[in-house]
Amino acid sequence: MSIRNLHILILVSVAYVAAQMVADISNLRSLTLFGYATAAFSIAYPLTFTLRDMAHKLAGPYVARTLILAAAVIYLVAQAFFAIISGMSPAMTEEERITLSKLLEPEFRILIAAVAASVVSQLVDTEIYTRWVDRFGGAHQWGRVLVSNLISIPLDRILFLAIAFLGGWTGEQFVAAFVGTTIVRLVFGIISIPGIYLVEEHSEDWIHITEIRHTDPPSFARSKGE
Repeated sequence: MSIRNLHILILVSVAYVAAQMVADISNLRSLTLFGYATAAFSIAYPLTFTLRDMAHKLAGPYVARTLILAAAVIYLVAQAFFAIISGMSPAMTEEERITLSKLLEPEFRILIAAVAASVVSQLVDTEIYTRWVDRFGGAHQWGRVLVSNLISIPLDRILFLAIAFLGGWTGEQFVAAFVGTTIVRLVFGIISIPGIYLVEEHSEDWIHITEIRHTDPPSFARSKGE
């Protein structure tokens, strides 16, 4: 990988994590988009799937999986930090403290649902993307993003709703919560597809990453990268 592409990979990775954080924060804002009631979360979150695809294209599936898991850990650490500071003595009124605590402390079941749905759907996105590349190679790059998004974005929503609300909602409530939000997310996911053409395909030397072990001497690692 060239230095230029390495720098681009770093930027894409940072953008991926940032989009995850922005989506989480924007979840506080309710909107009506395309006639459906949803949250601003549905604008930023679909971008993470295309950014994951961009990282995958630059560095391969192993780096993409690492990025997914790293983002999940960062999210959990951030939520733990919010939970800690929400319990500290604030320089505000009691009413303001209660309001802030409600914003910073998500329900445990909701937190688990969000993390599980994101990790599973993003990993599925990785597998679908990989299968498409194995089948079509460098052709139809838009297709690898479109197909992976069409499957992983609805999957993310289904998993989240099932884990967060199963047993407490009726079937009608599930359908209503799934359809509108999923359509909105798919629209923004499709809009982001051209981003895949902004990065180059990863070079073949990334294949050797799986052959290098932490115990290998530097000379062996260098030879694997040649």
